[in-house]
Amino acid sequence: MNQLILLLAAMTLACQVNGQISGDLRITWTTQNNKGRLEIYHEGEWGTVCDYHFDNVDAAVACRQLGYCSGIKIPPSHVHDGEGTIWLNQLACTGSESKLLNCTYNADTSGCRHNYDVGVHCFLSCQTEDEGDLRFNSSFAVNKGRLEINYAGEWGTVCDWNFDNVDAAVACRQMGYCSGIKIPSSHVQDGEGTIWLNRLACTGSESKLLNCTYNADTSGCRHNYDVGVHCFLSCQTEDEGDLRFNSSFAVNKGRLEINYAGEWGTVCDWNFDNVDAAVACRQMGYCSGIKIPSSHVQDGEGTIWLNRLACTGSESKLLNCTYNADTSGCRHNYDVGVHCFLSCQTEDEGDLRFNSSFAVNKGRLEINYAGEWGTVCDWNFDNVDAAVACRQMGYCSGIKIPSSHVQDGEGTIWLNRLACTGSESKLLNCTYNADTSGCRHNYDVGVHCFLSCQTEDEGDLRFNSSFAVNKGRLEINYAGEWGTVCDWNFDNVDAAVACRQMGYCSGIKIPSSHVQDGEGTIWLNQLACTGSESKLLNCTYNADTSGCRHNYDVGVHCFLSCQTEDEGDLRFNSSFAVNKGRLEINYAGEWGTVCDWNFDNVDAAVACRQMGYCSGIKIPSSHVQDGEGTIWLNRLACTGSESKLLNCTYNADTSGCRHNYDVGVHCFLSCQTEDEGDLRFNSSFAVNKGRLEINYAGEWGTVCDWNFDNVDAAVACRQMGYW
Repeated sequence: MNQLILLLAAMTLACQVNGQISGDLRITWTTQNNKGRLEIYHEGEWGTVCDYHFDNVDAAVACRQLGYCSGIKIPPSHVHDGEGTIWLNQLACTGSESKLLNCTYNADTSGCRHNYDVGVHCFLSCQTEDEGDLRFNSSFAVNKGRLEINYAGEWGTVCDWNFDNVDAAVACRQMGYCSGIKIPSSHVQDGEGTIWLNRLACTGSESKLLNCTYNADTSGCRHNYDVGVHCFLSCQTEDEGDLRFNSSFAVNKGRLEINYAGEWGTVCDWNFDNVDAAVACRQMGYCSGIKIPSSHVQDGEGTIWLNRLACTGSESKLLNCTYNADTSGCRHNYDVGVHCFLSCQTEDEGDLRFNSSFAVNKGRLEINYAGEWGTVCDWNFDNVDAAVACRQMGYCSGIKIPSSHVQDGEGTIWLNRLACTGSESKLLNCTYNADTSGCRHNYDVGVHCFLSCQTEDEGDLRFNSSFAVNKGRLEINYAGEWGTVCDWNFDNVDAAVACRQMGYCSGIKIPSSHVQDGEGTIWLNQLACTGSESKLLNCTYNADTSGCRHNYDVGVHCFLSCQTEDEGDLRFNSSFAVNKGRLEINYAGEWGTVCDWNFDNVDAAVACRQMGYCSGIKIPSSHVQDGEGTIWLNRLACTGSESKLLNCTYNADTSGCRHNYDVGVHCFLSCQTEDEGDLRFNSSFAVNKGRLEINYAGEWGTVCDWNFDNVDAAVACRQMGYW
């Protein structure tokens, strides 16, 4: 018997050391007694518990063992890492256990580390009279702010995740309000303490928030996700859904505001369009209206009530339209405005006028719509649209004046992206986009209208020039008005057509850089004549000259004579000898020069043979005096077999060449004589030395020193009989 008593005493000592019993629990790490890292006494040593599978049921068992009523888990990320042995892993309590060691667990904790040590938050009170009570904690009005809930005798917050307006309505009704909406976490101040509820999913019929479905595991949520609510005492009033303007504009336009739940607020711009604006305006007693984008109205205050309006147009009130009540993503810089019209249609609906500092027939185009004058956007507007507008105003036709050429207008921009076919009698009959929100007044379009569609002198040409009578800036008469022609793509073929139209035989282009800038309208652009046309207007061209300026006005040089007996004749104009100097050629009855570019000795030989010499060489432009008049030929490429220089290949476009590039030639009467190549001394030295001279083409000349060496000298000396 004594042995049995001793055995029991020994077993008791093994389970109790320093008053601790195996399986005892304690909370450490924090200054609060009821929450912190959970530790268990086992095999004579305090250790920690692994977080794996540990949940609020396990926490409740641990807290009851510690003498509390209940409790919840504190994740390891919220507790300080412990030390020593990790005793328990993968706890799986049912909730009925009196001690944590009575639960199912895994004693193998080899895969766990102290950064997974779990904590618990224990509550002395399991339920109180104010369990689940709600309150605001706010710097807002008394009916809105961060939502807080009383749970287990402690006030805490609610996580924003999945929280919506249905949940907010339940919370507000619980607090004695009629209804309410969610205030996102980004709009409320971060709270403190415990986050009690997560992922609320109320149906809307609940009387208390705690009656809704929710997740008590809020370990992943932080206080920057604390949600708020905005509650309304009134669910519906007589002025529910009323609209008004809040504006520094006229009485019929401004920021749109709506009365909802007894409070005035704004409407989000997202998806709001002119159909929605028309519904809003009709509700306020107007005939119709259009949207004013948020960028054109002052930011509002208070609640943004409606988002993503989608009216069909048949609704009598804006609240009857489809919309999204979740405006949490919208800000007041997206508050929309509307512009309402008392008149839907008047006698002058669609009338056009000029507003201009130009002539009476051209200027910024304005249109009367809904009883108000406004402008037309330049985007996609072209000459076809301009012609329709001009015919509507009583003119025969017209062209577009780009927005960059007209003064910015004011008021409403009514039409955008006009697409007339040309058969319409009014601009409003054309296809267009009434959404002009992206257009600004710097894109206001203008038109230039013509009373006359065609006259006897339609397409007539003339020179406007300080040059000779046969050359200068080219001008054309179109729609009863003289204007210029753009240089772009204009070439000598186009010039020849223009010159023949004016009674000349042919002609060439004078580039825009060689003529004085014109005035008035630039009529034609990108001419592409084939050469067979009798009039310049018969050629292909682009009537859109909006990109061209008068510094690109083209000129032409016309010739009365196409070919004469002396066509292509050559001569010297020189202060040199009779057989060399600046080369000049007679073309179209006029003497001119030849450009030095690509000109070589083969070209010079052809020119010299044409003038009756045997051969010749080039004199570079730097060695001849600058000529005058026309430079006729450029980039000569003779083969050497030609009898005339004009038979060679050349470029007649000499616009890039100047007279400082006029070429010269040096011609020789004799191709070869008996003394061809003879050598002699011309010297003040002895008879057997001096300057070396050679007879070539019947003329004595010298030999250049460059690369001349003793081998060359030996050959020359042997030729003269020295050895």
